[in-house]
Amino acid sequence: MAASDSEFLTHASEVAFELGLDRFRVTGLTVDSRQITFTEIDGASAPPVYSEGEPPETGREGRRKYDWQPAADAPSWMNMAWLLEDLAAWVGPMAEDRITLIGLEAPESDWCDILVLDGDSHYRVRIALANRRDLLDFPGMYLREMFAEGRYRTYLASDLAQDQPVVDLRNVL
Repeated sequence: MAASDSEFLTHASEVAFELGLDRFRVTGLTVDSRQITFTEIDGASAPPVYSEGEPPETGREGRRKYDWQPAADAPSWMNMAWLLEDLAAWVGPMAEDRITLIGLEAPESDWCDILVLDGDSHYRVRIALANRRDLLDFPGMYLREMFAEGRYRTYLASDLAQDQPVVDLRNVL
């Protein structure tokens, strides 16, 4: 199951990147049903900004072959594509620790909530996608270690009225 989840997230990352260039952004994703939702943004799409320069090859093959990590000031659609790409790499190791990626909600372009099942407990992990100070570096690995070690409790937001507890990492990750 984790392998097919990884394939779906990789594909979602590729589509998020391509459609981000065309003024669309991801607003929702459900892993089990393999659904992804986009919305069109107003105005022109911001161009990609890479942390170490644009890959020498363009398109999906270039992003698969070369490190295309977004810069800290990259547009939110690019950070979303990177987040999905990295989660695809870590969904299997997370499953080994009974941490399941359920989906993602992005009601705003600046941040998203990753929907996680840790054992029997549901959480929303809030990640900044825009106005970042630092690179979005290895978010899948960070989530796996944070939940496996129980460090998520440090970041539980008590002031956010939600249906599930919110682990607010907007100023951390």
